[in-house]
Amino acid sequence: MSNKSLIGLLLTIIVLAIVNSSIFVLTEGTRGLVRHFGKVERDANDKPVIYAPGIHFKIPIADNVIVMDVRMQTLDGEPNVFTTVDKEFLEVNTYVQWKVTDFSQFYLSTNGQFRVAGDLLERLVDNGLRDQFGQRTLKEAISEQREELMHDIKSEVNLKTPKYGIEVIDIRVKKINYPSEVASKVYERMKSERVATSTKIKTEGEKKGNIIKSEADKKVQEILSEGDQRARTIKGQADAEAAKIYADTYNKDPEFYAFLRSLDAYKASFNSKDDIIVIKPDSDFFKYFKDSKGKK
Repeated sequence: MSNKSLIGLLLTIIVLAIVNSSIFVLTEGTRGLVRHFGKVERDANDKPVIYAPGIHFKIPIADNVIVMDVRMQTLDGEPNVFTTVDKEFLEVNTYVQWKVTDFSQFYLSTNGQFRVAGDLLERLVDNGLRDQFGQRTLKEAISEQREELMHDIKSEVNLKTPKYGIEVIDIRVKKINYPSEVASKVYERMKSERVATSTKIKTEGEKKGNIIKSEADKKVQEILSEGDQRARTIKGQADAEAAKIYADTYNKDPEFYAFLRSLDAYKASFNSKDDIIVIKPDSDFFKYFKDSKGKK
């Protein structure tokens, strides 16, 4: 290869290198700005020039391109402790979705550093959480007004984010717990409350049981008393009726009635073969053994 051809090849390579270093491409979902010898390129209003997706040119060596992400960003913050209006301490873990809305302002406030923007945003969210939890009770913060709390924090934070060129899209609470140093005391308090409730229920149950037992015993006594009274009444009526029958029988035939009474006496006296009776033979007890008419 001649010297002339070699020089031509070298010039071609140099030109291609210069052209290649003079072009930069921004893909969809990104924005860019150019720093010329360390200073950001600005427009007539003295604001940084933001380049949209596409092919752009720059001065080799002198210009440096900063590429920024336009997509949604997620901030997974560290858990922090907040106090409710009823003096309850809660450890809250949140995540935040945000994006850059003004790249010029974003660069001026954060130097184009997303990590710096995340730190700023985390402080704003923590301040918002502290303010909103401080206005609510434990019950309201956890359940009753949770959605309202998230909405209020988002609105409060977005009032302060325009100066950073960003906007919060969503804020959500991932987890709410008692701090570890408080949890054991809370669990002990919950245990004591449950034991007290159990004791109260047991005491009330025993009290109701005693009342029911007393009422049942009273009812049983009333039934037994009523039954005994009815039995006495029936027995009295039966005795009266028997006496009447005996009296009627005696009036109809006194001699036959006396004979029946003697038979009953014999039956009762000689109920067992082992029964022994000592009596005079001429006693009235045996008068019907001697004479069917009971004559001595």
